Amino acid sequence: MNNHEGSIGVGLLIGWGLNLAEAGLSFLALRNVDLDKLIYVFVLVGGVGLIQLVYILPLYVIFRRQGKAATAKGLVIAACVTAFLNCTCWGLFGRF
Repeated sequence: MNNHEGSIGVGLLIGWGLNLAEAGLSFLALRNVDLDKLIYVFVLVGGVGLIQLVYILPLYVIFRRQGKAATAKGLVIAACVTAFLNCTCWGLFGRF
């Protein structure tokens, strides 16, 4: 792989770093939210697998246009792993 194609590891780090930032912002919002708006925070925290599409898809397109296909693949892998873990948690803990 050429160096100019990017790196899967960099894509993974970017994807998971943004997921952590989104989760951190959601938990900060949880501290400062009124009870009538609490459902929005739960959607942000619990729906990270879907919400990540808002910031992963544009980055994917940007990296592909820059010719950094490996970095774009890393973003997709990070998004898929996050969505899979999120679905698994909802499946396991959604019964309670």
